Amino acid sequence: MSSTYQLRLCVLLTAAVATLVAWKWIPGTRLDRAAFGTVARGSANGPLFITGAGSHSNPWKLQTFSPHSKPDQRQAPIIVSLGDDLEGFFQSNPPAPIDLAVIFSNFQRLGAEKAATAAVFAWEKPDPIGLAAFEKSLAGFDSLVMAVPLSRGVVTAQMPPALRRASIPADRIHGSLAALPLVNRLPIPGIILGGETTIAGFSLLESEPSSGSQPLLARWDDRVVFSFPLLTVLQRLDLPVDGVDVRLGEYLKLGPSGPMIPIDGLGRLTMPVKPVSPYAEISAEALIDGGDDLFPKQAPDPVILRDDQSAAEPATREFSRGLSAAIALIASSGGLTPAAEFRRLSEGWEILLLAGCVLVLTALCGSSPFARFLGTTVLLGLVLTAQWVVFGFGSVWLPGIPILATLLAATSAVAVLGKWQTSRPDSLPEFVPNPEPELAPVIPPEPPVEAASQAESSPQEPKPRKAPAKKAAAKKSRPKKRP
Repeated sequence: MSSTYQLRLCVLLTAAVATLVAWKWIPGTRLDRAAFGTVARGSANGPLFITGAGSHSNPWKLQTFSPHSKPDQRQAPIIVSLGDDLEGFFQSNPPAPIDLAVIFSNFQRLGAEKAATAAVFAWEKPDPIGLAAFEKSLAGFDSLVMAVPLSRGVVTAQMPPALRRASIPADRIHGSLAALPLVNRLPIPGIILGGETTIAGFSLLESEPSSGSQPLLARWDDRVVFSFPLLTVLQRLDLPVDGVDVRLGEYLKLGPSGPMIPIDGLGRLTMPVKPVSPYAEISAEALIDGGDDLFPKQAPDPVILRDDQSAAEPATREFSRGLSAAIALIASSGGLTPAAEFRRLSEGWEILLLAGCVLVLTALCGSSPFARFLGTTVLLGLVLTAQWVVFGFGSVWLPGIPILATLLAATSAVAVLGKWQTSRPDSLPEFVPNPEPELAPVIPPEPPVEAASQAESSPQEPKPRKAPAKKAAAKKSRPKKRP
């Protein structure tokens, strides 16, 4: 098999595996969400609110801030107005516990299974029998939300159970908590907060100046509590409190499929609360003789008791006037454009598109380096252009990240394998099993050319024999004289 076929086969397998892994695991991840936001900023201005999971069944959804959006009138609640009782229907004015027990009993008689009360109930010396009847009537609802004012003092009080059940840990909040309003006590002693199934949200923050913006969050030690209008929307949609996603300075989302509201860094609505009429407004006195159809059947839950007494504090009357509009604004994701859905192609079309990219890259790997670079660059430009064009005009989210992963895998494979082929020898010695040795002929060495020529030109002469060496005669010494 030639080196070109080996290279193409390796690139084909590498790119195919990378494509399959990226197509299976990348959609819906943070990387895919970041890519979606980057593409969306090319066609939308201002803050972006991205929801969805990026899957075929739950694709990405995009909402943007719109100062011209209005809350949906159909999301406004049924309001039962607790007024001054000028005709004397109740025993006392303001109402005593037994009077409120009658009001809430009529709530249940008329079919209200969910209820909320924006009025604050506290008496110095209540009648024990009337108080017991009142608490019994509160326990008859499937769910009940109550409102309490909050304040800040030198000494931190213990958080009431109803307020703690409607709060989340502070470490669940995204963003800086330093700017959130601080609270640590109830300004009114002896407030009635129902039983074990009751949750409570704040109606007023007495330690905070009035700014005209609706506050939704406040911090009590290491927990964050929510406003009464927000809790009533959670109650309507049967969403848990611990499912609220808070991103200060961006948005507040009531669960995965719940409404989303833009908020500032102080935990307040960024949109002004415009007046919205209640879905239906009924006086508390009308409940006593009201028929079974007094509460509209198609109206959203819950039925809310509102404090409209003339003797109430100015802050309480202001809260009551904006209550219906605040609930409608939160429930209808006020301040945001309708969610635009960016669906994905079917699985078959996505696989076909990715397979085409793999084949094109496999065909390019056998070309010259310049042609390969040019073809890869053109393919990359086409992918990025198609991602933006189809996003803007067709509201379709193409598998751009898996295609980029394919490009990266194929380019890396070509670079590594091409370098390896360049560094290895061009040819390898042929392997011969059990070679037999060949006997080379023995050739005698030839004499040197100069020595041979001299030997041929001069005849050989016999070497003279050496004469024996003569012995030297011994010298005679004189005899020594004797004395």
